[in-house]
Amino acid sequence: MPERTNALVKYIHNHAQVFPVDVIVVDNGSDLVKPSKYTTVRLEKNLQTTGGWLAGLDSLDQQYFAYWFLITSTEFVNWASYDPIMPMVMKLINDTQAVGVHSALTTDSTTAWSHLLTRGGIGCRETWMIDNVSSLYRADWFDSIGRFDPELIYGWGIDLETCYIARKQKRTLWVCEDTKVKKVTDIGYAMARMNMSAERRRELARDNMREVLMAKYGPAWSQLMFGEDVDYRLK
Repeated sequence: MPERTNALVKYIHNHAQVFPVDVIVVDNGSDLVKPSKYTTVRLEKNLQTTGGWLAGLDSLDQQYFAYWFLITSTEFVNWASYDPIMPMVMKLINDTQAVGVHSALTTDSTTAWSHLLTRGGIGCRETWMIDNVSSLYRADWFDSIGRFDPELIYGWGIDLETCYIARKQKRTLWVCEDTKVKKVTDIGYAMARMNMSAERRRELARDNMREVLMAKYGPAWSQLMFGEDVDYRLK
């Protein structure tokens, strides 16, 4: 979806002014439309979500303070003109226990994770898990845990496992109400850009997640990943 990719990059270039930001656009084997004009990593074969992100990380030739993950179903909302990443970076700078921060999602976003939807107010609120719609991870910590598991091919489970590891290490995760994005589920399928149906990909992703996480954590993997030790009403 080069249209959406271009919009994301343009917004970042125009608004992320406080801290230096390098934008790495991974074209994950596109064969239906021309790639984004901002493409920096071009994959000939589609490696699915996790493979694409890891290819982007592998392309880096310097150290960074944080990694910001965005997907093309994400849309910046012109509700404010200030820097969309600055409040999240400041949270990681000021709170050394924090390892992950996620932009709050607008109330009209479509998501399975209702705890990421904005609750109003300002600042950051602690949460039990963040998705990768617009997630910022402390780079040294993220590298120390081995990044995302490449076996979780379709991107399902990488958020759950990363956040489980953070909770297990007594590190913290946050939703930032000072910056908001909109997420439109399945927009790639609606635009006929996925080369498979949404139902088929969800089936493959569920099976892959269960197989990989059960092999690593045993039959009780879902109880660990979904954090039965946290209060969902608060987080």
